[in-house]
Amino acid sequence: MNTKSILFIITVIGTLLGNTTVLKAQTVNIEAAVKYWELTDSLKQNKPITDKQWDTFINLEGNKTYVHSVFDSASLVGYRRALEMVYMPKNNAWLQKNLKANYWYAILIKRYKDKEDSLKTYLKETLQSPAYKEVMYKYVYEYLPKKDRHPVKDLKFYYNAIGMDAVSYPNGIFMSLMACDNNVKIKNGILEAHELHHQLRSQMELKPLKEEHKGLMYAIRSIQNEGIADMIDKTPMLASFDSVSIREWLIDPAPASIRSVDSAFSVTAKSNGTIFQNDKPYRKLLRSSAGHMPGFYMARIMVRHGYEKQMIKTAANPFQFIYLYNEAAKKDAGHPPVFSEVVIQYLKALEKMYKK
Repeated sequence: MNTKSILFIITVIGTLLGNTTVLKAQTVNIEAAVKYWELTDSLKQNKPITDKQWDTFINLEGNKTYVHSVFDSASLVGYRRALEMVYMPKNNAWLQKNLKANYWYAILIKRYKDKEDSLKTYLKETLQSPAYKEVMYKYVYEYLPKKDRHPVKDLKFYYNAIGMDAVSYPNGIFMSLMACDNNVKIKNGILEAHELHHQLRSQMELKPLKEEHKGLMYAIRSIQNEGIADMIDKTPMLASFDSVSIREWLIDPAPASIRSVDSAFSVTAKSNGTIFQNDKPYRKLLRSSAGHMPGFYMARIMVRHGYEKQMIKTAANPFQFIYLYNEAAKKDAGHPPVFSEVVIQYLKALEKMYKK
């Protein structure tokens, strides 16, 4: 793809499905993806990435926010090395050794290399006529209370070619092409709708948190935030050919995670806040999933037992997500773990304390 492709930034005006309301401009920016292929074209000539090239690439508008969210510094160094491993012909023996060892970055980047033509075609088609624009609002509205069902003003989509994730921030929605590729095979528009959910869902206003409650609040907010949004895209994934990986990631480890989170909450509750954890240990209990696990597992149990409307109606309140899950879990024949009564009462006290 030549340098003229850098100009493939367009503005798309969409219309709500089944509604005459015109959406505000949606900017689709693919500069980060285009620059990725320029970088890898050089690697294919056995020219390593210079520090200047790498810094420029990482700090592109479509990469910077995404990379900061998805990678730590050590992982980013490893990813850069893996790029040189995969794309430089002289490193083929090194690549084969790492593929045999199931080194994830080697496997992922090899997919980017093998799918380069199809990913470019996907981008071209997305620029010409984004298929997701017809369905993403339809999908996201299904899991939002009425007050949150409105277009996002000046919505920005950024497509990149690094990692396999998607994140939503006030400055835009950032999506890797490999995440798009995985999702579009299952149901077009669900990835965009999931990230749009994070843009639209109102959040409960709280008074300033005490230090001893920040970790706990990080946990329940994260669990609810991803749990509800996951109903949009992970539900069809669970019914697809990729169900095994979703189960291994989000379903199978969830009961143990809930028990661990309950135990940590319980220690804080019983000590009246004198013994507590910051967000770092909770990130480990959530297995660095940002709340996807056990959030999706919990949301599914709520929906299974008729709590979907209540879950959506109270989507701004992270405390309610825990309470509703407990009610639903007690009805489940599979006997999923529940949060202890001491934890529920402590959360109710915190809700009363912090609710504005």
